[in-house]
Amino acid sequence: MHLSIFTDEVSPNPQRAMALAAAWDIRAVEVRNLPGGRFPRAADGELAEFGRWVEAAGLRVSGVSPGLFKCALDDPQVREGIDRLLPRSCEWAQRWGTNLVSVFGFFRDDGTVPEGVIEYLAQMASIAAEHGCQLVLENEAVCWGNTGREAADIVRRVDQPNFSLLWDPGNSARAGSRDAFPGEYAELRDLVEHVHVKNFHSDRDAWSLMADGIVDWAGQLAALQADQYAGYLVVETHVKKRPPGLQMRDGLDGLESNSLDNLDCLRTHLQRLAD
Repeated sequence: MHLSIFTDEVSPNPQRAMALAAAWDIRAVEVRNLPGGRFPRAADGELAEFGRWVEAAGLRVSGVSPGLFKCALDDPQVREGIDRLLPRSCEWAQRWGTNLVSVFGFFRDDGTVPEGVIEYLAQMASIAAEHGCQLVLENEAVCWGNTGREAADIVRRVDQPNFSLLWDPGNSARAGSRDAFPGEYAELRDLVEHVHVKNFHSDRDAWSLMADGIVDWAGQLAALQADQYAGYLVVETHVKKRPPGLQMRDGLDGLESNSLDNLDCLRTHLQRLAD
């Protein structure tokens, strides 16, 4: 298993985020929000400069997150996303040395997954394949595929070799699941291509540090190791303010301190598995 971290979950300044990632001995970063907008909506010059910063910091890119499609199924932006933003995402991902592009399953309601969701995702997977990329569906609370269980069902219905699952137990917990691990994981373990690491505190209905939430990360990481998962574990802190009672880490602000706490927690779990 390899470690990565979202640059914008460390700092909104990409250069600072990369400098900290390198100082923390992380070898990869995930790309989402840039000063010029969410990837890949920033200008070509900014994207090219970002790639140069990655290389200068001795890092690589683990994956890109263009935010397609956290919107309604009938939103006009869907067409632009499929026709322009998805190919552009694949192009820049490959320039940066990765082929992994994450997407969402459109805003949900209380019914069953519409056939249109499956059709659009299948179309997107075909486009990604044409551009040499792997598409991963991230389970997300406000979208179809809110839990890992539902997202896995969507992936199986799309049934394309370059379409798999981005497993986010924290998002599943936020969607109301109380059994992200081991229950859900047992049903989706064969589909996992990428993993986001964060936690959720159900009593407070809020994101929490990795060590303080309902996701059993010790068990989840042990299961991933047992299943010989060889992909990335991507720290996605989501907690900007320093929790009460915790001091700032030296020279860091709240988001940076929380990200380092999560990284330290993750490494502690992995070290225990190695011992």
